[in-house]
Amino acid sequence: MTYAVAALVDIDDFMVSEKTRGRPWALRQLQRADHAVRSAASARRDATCHPRPPEEWLIVLSGADPGALMSDAEELAEELRARIVRETAWTATVSLGAPSLEHLAAERDARRVNDYKLVLGGDRVIAPPAHESAAPAPPVRIEQELTRRVRAGDRNGAAGLLAGWVDRCAREPGVDPRTLRNWLIGQLLFVVDVANRSRLADGSTDWVEACARLPIEDIVMVGDIHERSYLHFWLRETLGRLMPAAPRRDVLALAEAYLAEHYTDAGLRLATVAEAVSASPYYISHLFAEERRTTFLRHLTGLRLRHARRLLATSALPVDVVAAHTGYPTAKALRSAFRRYVGCSPTEYRRAGLRPES
Repeated sequence: MTYAVAALVDIDDFMVSEKTRGRPWALRQLQRADHAVRSAASARRDATCHPRPPEEWLIVLSGADPGALMSDAEELAEELRARIVRETAWTATVSLGAPSLEHLAAERDARRVNDYKLVLGGDRVIAPPAHESAAPAPPVRIEQELTRRVRAGDRNGAAGLLAGWVDRCAREPGVDPRTLRNWLIGQLLFVVDVANRSRLADGSTDWVEACARLPIEDIVMVGDIHERSYLHFWLRETLGRLMPAAPRRDVLALAEAYLAEHYTDAGLRLATVAEAVSASPYYISHLFAEERRTTFLRHLTGLRLRHARRLLATSALPVDVVAAHTGYPTAKALRSAFRRYVGCSPTEYRRAGLRPES
């Protein structure tokens, strides 16, 4: 009786690296990976190599002793992973199926095991799990914050929140890929519900219209993703379709108006402004960088120092009082900001008789 064990070699982060580094670069790396895998397989008398383009190879080992066969497969898997690291710019995951009497069954089992890459991450050898026991519920709930970001049209913020949540859930003891995907599909349907503005006469969600935003093929696609880096990329693209775009300049204008009214509050933070205008801190930072070519902190500092210079030039208030009136908790904090951005101390500025910019 002859048994077969399949080892599935899967390049880590292939699709994301191809998108960022370009197709020609990826093709050169694939040639190196192919040579590495074939060389390792050819050195084994009872191993056959079957490429599974674009970035997978199936190695099938055959033998009469399933225990010895599994041991040989584990040794080969470590060698394959080491060769990929040594001879390419990538890492790889090698997933081992259980011994089987049929080659097709061996490959199916290796692919089932490879699915655990979504939970465990890459750059490893994954053996068949002893048992599968799904965690009963997600470890954290993000619906409240997700609702706020969706209603603000903060696509990047919502995608980042979901990506971080997926990573957190993947670390939960006992979670398996199927459970993780089911949780994620639930969150995606939640996003559709929040983003959908069409309601039936009784006020309930018009799911016929809502599901037009999330076609069934997108839900099926989640089941095919076993790379978390690509899942993060997919989430950004998918939420871009699910969520209406925010009026970007309106969000920025609201943030600037809030800052102009509250910059004298020493406890003011980016998170405070984000909550006030119903947007994520990441999105507001992005808007300041893209639209104003500056940072949130520089803008806030500019407001405070402009007011401080005005008070220094037009009043005899002590420096500590000026600091309190302009959002600095102490005179020392004001002096530090002054020296960094103005080039002198508040006292020197006052003595020089300088005037603030209009």
